[in-house]
Amino acid sequence: MRYVVQKEYIASNLNKMRAHCPTAEVIGVIKGNGYGLGLLEMAKLLCENNIGTLAVSRLDEALALRENGIDTAILLLSPPFDERSAQLCVTNEIIATVDSLATAKLLDNAAQGKKVSAHIMLDTGFARFGFMPGEEDDIITAVRECKSISFEGIYSHFYNAFSADPSSVKLQVSRFTKTVETIEKAGVKGLKKHICSSAGAVKYPEYHFDAVRLGSALLGRVVAASSVGLEKVGFMECEIISVKTLPAGHFVGYGEAYKTTRETKAAAVPLGTCDGYGLSKTEIAFTKVDKINSLLRKVKRFGNDETLSCVVCGKKAQVIGKVGLTDLIIDVTGIDCGIGDVAAFEFNPTLVDALVKKDFV
Repeated sequence: MRYVVQKEYIASNLNKMRAHCPTAEVIGVIKGNGYGLGLLEMAKLLCENNIGTLAVSRLDEALALRENGIDTAILLLSPPFDERSAQLCVTNEIIATVDSLATAKLLDNAAQGKKVSAHIMLDTGFARFGFMPGEEDDIITAVRECKSISFEGIYSHFYNAFSADPSSVKLQVSRFTKTVETIEKAGVKGLKKHICSSAGAVKYPEYHFDAVRLGSALLGRVVAASSVGLEKVGFMECEIISVKTLPAGHFVGYGEAYKTTRETKAAAVPLGTCDGYGLSKTEIAFTKVDKINSLLRKVKRFGNDETLSCVVCGKKAQVIGKVGLTDLIIDVTGIDCGIGDVAAFEFNPTLVDALVKKDFV
């Protein structure tokens, strides 16, 4: 079993997004183990394609990059929360996120006279990190008093950019620009502004500002309608380990959920839910449509999910029965295949188990 990653697709998606965002710097986001593809591998690939700034969500990710020789600028998208994390940002030259006056002072104290770079985070509605609207005076105080911090940027994050309704995006942009205007009037100028991650960058070119943060767009898996022409990156390859002929009326898998209606050539593949297959990222229901589709999938999977399929010897084969923990069955009737032949499965890399081998080709 291996997960195949097409490097040329990533490079192509990056170039397409650069053309789509011609006035904005592209920050390469590789959080969550490089969206499942591998933190270090993705970092190296993006650096080879002239990405000047990487972004991660967790300090451990940033430290792992430094420990493995990645000297590119790294933006940490979460604030330091104690003296140790602040000190590690300083000593490892990680661009910190400052989301409060207290965080700014913590980072400033940790620097002990050395310079540390930071971006200011605004909470325009996501509620995760950030200065709240009305805390502009705290931002101004942080910039004026924390002399060891080099404030380079200011950013926020959309919570509903993938929706067809743009009202929340416009509201967040309004809050963002109002705060920026207020602090600029007070003399805090020259900050790199960014608010769009992948979905926002695809849908709202008018809000690209100075930079965009791209992760899922580079994988061609944006949770938003896209006219950019992005290509999906990644598929799973598994060898067939058993082939047998089942009579009509034979049950397949757990729970009597599926019964053959004809003589069926069935192949077993060592791929299951423990590897992440058969799960769906859209079970994290973002929109009303997601919620409805999620419910329909759950009802459908009580029997058999006809949306799960693969390619065997150049032909499409349907997954039949419920996906098991470690194995599944595919209907290969009419396909000239046997044990050792490869089945290729469409597979979102964010769902792939970390132990599955990743091959960049």
